[in-house]
Amino acid sequence: MRRRIILFALLILAFTLPAAAAEIGPYAKETAEADGRRIFDIAENFNQPKQDLVVYARMTLKSGETVSDTRKVILKQKSYGELSRAVLRFIDSMKRGLTFLTIETNGSNNDQYLYTPAIGRPRQIASQDRQNNFEDTDFTNEDMGGLKLDDYTYSRGSDATIEDRACFKVTAAAKAADARFPKRISWIDQQTFIPLQVKIYNQDNKLVRVLVAGDIRAVGNIHLPFKTVAKDLPADHTTILEVAKALVDSGLEEQAFDKEGMGATWKEAF
Repeated sequence: MRRRIILFALLILAFTLPAAAAEIGPYAKETAEADGRRIFDIAENFNQPKQDLVVYARMTLKSGETVSDTRKVILKQKSYGELSRAVLRFIDSMKRGLTFLTIETNGSNNDQYLYTPAIGRPRQIASQDRQNNFEDTDFTNEDMGGLKLDDYTYSRGSDATIEDRACFKVTAAAKAADARFPKRISWIDQQTFIPLQVKIYNQDNKLVRVLVAGDIRAVGNIHLPFKTVAKDLPADHTTILEVAKALVDSGLEEQAFDKEGMGATWKEAF
């Protein structure tokens, strides 16, 4: 099953309710569990480029209201049959050259690797570190493509409206007793299946992180949010990711999507 392994939700925007959404039906308590998983299954597979995607973005990190760092980011995704791979690279700041690769697998975990120029070789991210923060940001390795749907159970709640959009509300509960963030509540747009808001809770059931997506624009025949915000509430720390440009099915080389090629020079720049 193909997964959406990048943190951007890709959309095909329609003016009528997609058939997939129409088939789910209105909220009913007796089907809440089955509906919750089905909504996530559809959201994962609903939008994909046919071949590849490249995104040029600016990342801003803030401590309180003070900007602590800014970074340019290039992210690439490529389809490999029913699976996908995604690679992200910082192209300036103190993180320049740092590269993060996610390889989707059919196993219990996706493979993730971090390449640091000073070390000169990739390091694999351990499965127990999936919920750790990614490089001082407010995204986790799991947000960056490490999430597996089978690691959670799902329950649909009453539908809600976010930014004038009808949304499915689904609570995902981690099966692992030691999960750092055992509960995620998502509000998923019924028309586009993009998660417009995600609230994430710690082991004490306290809200600790919020993810919000917006400024949705068309890129070819797909749509994606040109602004994604992640906030760590206890730390009062925020990461803002703003897309400057995106290209779909432009014909990406495969070298960047292999761990042995993580240190190679990229032709993409901005």
